[in-house]
This record gives sequence, structure tokens and C-alpha cells, in this order.
Amino acid sequence: MNHDLADHAQRDHVDSNEHVEGHAHSTGHTHAVAPVEPSRAVMINVGADTGALVLHSTAERAGVEVHVYPTVDPSRRTHVWVLPREGRDGVVYAAIFPSLAIGEWAVLNDDDSIAMVVAVPPNKVTQANWS
Repeated sequence: MNHDLADHAQRDHVDSNEHVEGHAHSTGHTHAVAPVEPSRAVMINVGADTGALVLHSTAERAGVEVHVYPTVDPSRRTHVWVLPREGRDGVVYAAIFPSLAIGEWAVLNDDDSIAMVVAVPPNKVTQANWS
């Protein structure tokens, strides 16, 4: 799978096709409905202080927002959608966080409980299942 998203390590949301205008958040900004066409490219931005996280999911979760936060600072919560992704073997469903600060990140369930904690190392793309 090829990846092409904008860096958002210092933002509270992704401002690309990953998350675009249309539904309201408590921070006062609005977002639209998740794209339904498979994305072909997502830009990943990793480095000495950042890594990326790919959460593999299911078609049933397409369009669902996945929220994560660093375990050391829950106020730095961010989110992206589970979207269809066009890969070598066909369409897969995943939420891609293209650039996160290194450390441990809590991945939340729909009810805001912690589904898992994932370590995000520098210069790497970490993959996990969220279904």
C-alpha cells in the first residue's frame, strides 16, 4: 500500500482527504462525510522524533473516526477516518496517522475506552489491527 498524507503531528486533526470539512467538533471546527473512494496514496512523514501508525480495520468501520492520544498527554488527542485504501491485493480498510510524536499512544474504542496502547518508534511505520 502506498501512503500520501500531510504531516499533522502538531495539529489536533488531519486537514486533507483523511478528514475534510462537514461535521462539528467541540473545538468549533466542522468536517464533512468521509470519502468513499479508495485512496491510492498517503504521504507518511517520519523522522528522529516522529513515527507513523497504520491501524488495519474492516469494511464495516469505513468512515468511522479513530481517536488516539499520547499516553503522557491525553489532551493531545487527534483523529482520522478508517478509509478504503487501494493496495496491491485490492481494497483494504485502514486509519493512517502519518506523523505522530514518538512514544506510546492510546487507541480509543467508539465509547472512548482504550482499545489498545501502541508504541510509535522514530523513523518507522507501526502497524496494528483495530476492528
